[in-house]
Amino acid sequence: MPIYGCQYCAKPIANSDNTVICSECRSQQPSFDGIVCAGIYQPPASEWVMGLKFSKQLHWSRAMAELLTPMVNRLPHEWPLIAMPLHRRRLRHRGYNQAHELTKILAKKTGRIEVRNLLQRAKYTAMQATLPEKKRRANVRNAFAVRGDDIPKELILVDDVLTTGQTLSAAANALKKAGAETIYGAVFLRSEG
Repeated sequence: MPIYGCQYCAKPIANSDNTVICSECRSQQPSFDGIVCAGIYQPPASEWVMGLKFSKQLHWSRAMAELLTPMVNRLPHEWPLIAMPLHRRRLRHRGYNQAHELTKILAKKTGRIEVRNLLQRAKYTAMQATLPEKKRRANVRNAFAVRGDDIPKELILVDDVLTTGQTLSAAANALKKAGAETIYGAVFLRSEG
């Protein structure tokens, strides 16, 4: 049986009935319009993510951007990139935003504009990876705010990993409420489940 990715979240699904939308997206359609990703969350690439995110191994952002570039180039070139923001408290603790490190290299490699300071993490939340799936949506509800009036109609929201898609959906929801029309996620890795 062929394996395909959900047209919204890119979750691998067995396509036995010509379905192109996973059961989770059918029951609760995300606010984003689609995902491009370089691969599935598994070693060795998952180790790069952990090194970048928690061990200040910023060099991994280059390799990650290299692998993600062909996927981003499938999207219209005029769509700018925006990094998934961190809350200022988490940014202060970590010292950098891994999604921004990835985004700035992707912007150079793809020749795209990087939009900065438009989206902010307005609410400090628990790390999604520490929560059960059922609590993730509530954790990020109203966590994002948009600053400014000049909202691009189409955007590519960049992050390192997509698990359930709740964080990306919450950020896309805030951007759409502010006037964006189409939001695609560009994530380096996507979990299988």
